[in-house]
Amino acid sequence: MNLKLIFSTIILIIFSSISYYFNSIIWILDFFVSIWFYTILFYTFHILWRKFKKEEITDSLEYMKNFIFRISIFILVTTSILWWFTYLSNEVFKAKMPEYTISNWEKTVVFQAMVHIASKSFYDKIIENLTKFKQDWWVYFFEWVKPGTEENMNAFNDAIWIQFESDLYENFSKLYWVTFQKPEDFLGLVNDLDFNVDLNINQIVELYNEKNIRSWEQKAKYSPPLDANKEILNTLASLNDRELKVLVYLNQAILNLIIWSDSLQSVLSENFNNEMLFDVILNWRNKVLVDEISKSEYNKIYITYWLLHFKWVLEQLQKQDPRWQIVGTRYLYPID
Repeated sequence: MNLKLIFSTIILIIFSSISYYFNSIIWILDFFVSIWFYTILFYTFHILWRKFKKEEITDSLEYMKNFIFRISIFILVTTSILWWFTYLSNEVFKAKMPEYTISNWEKTVVFQAMVHIASKSFYDKIIENLTKFKQDWWVYFFEWVKPGTEENMNAFNDAIWIQFESDLYENFSKLYWVTFQKPEDFLGLVNDLDFNVDLNINQIVELYNEKNIRSWEQKAKYSPPLDANKEILNTLASLNDRELKVLVYLNQAILNLIIWSDSLQSVLSENFNNEMLFDVILNWRNKVLVDEISKSEYNKIYITYWLLHFKWVLEQLQKQDPRWQIVGTRYLYPID
């Protein structure tokens, strides 16, 4: 038995054992049937190519040994890379969400970057911090798109190409074994100085329609919005507990990476499937927030808003008053 065959045998035994652990004998059978199928397929291509080149055809048994050896290397390399990526993302380089304190020496604003799905400890810490600020008579500005008419909600779903329902974040959180943001948990702490500083669906659709994006309207007619809730629930129903643990750990790593990487967030935002709608969702809401900060009668404001808004909001405040600057930064871990 040569070294290639020994290596292949060890890798396949390990992979088969792991497969059996996650899904009994089913994964093992699927795996070996797939190997057999692709071995035959590629060997057929090999024969045709060698005949075309008028070269000697490799013995079928020898070809199979080499093919399985390459598959074993591929399995080892890909699983090692994937394991290291998930481990480093979840255990070493955990994503941080900043809390920026900015001031123009007349007003002070604490901007807590927010995500809609995160660990319960993340939201608990924000509630604790917000409570302390409000005990000192700060006011609370929060992000939460207000509902609109059924017609406009359907138009929004068509434009974003997702069936956006009230329990979407709750179902998404199940894929990450975290919880989801509940706006009501942050309201009424110490005092009732809580202000929803955001657009509503009717305003978003109206602004979007002003851009007259006919190509997207046509696409929506032939391509109904994705029912994300249904897809998530179907995925959860198709997995056993062990498979779900692996999926969750991978999803947490991806979420950590997205939150951690500013450049990746920029790439995702720049490639949003409906750029004009994204402009309304991001930039127009920025204008609302800047206006509310500027005209507010209150001088101490605590804000929870999506991280991508902060840079633009600060730049616009600085255009109005160059004295605005970051005077403090601290961090929380959304996936902990």
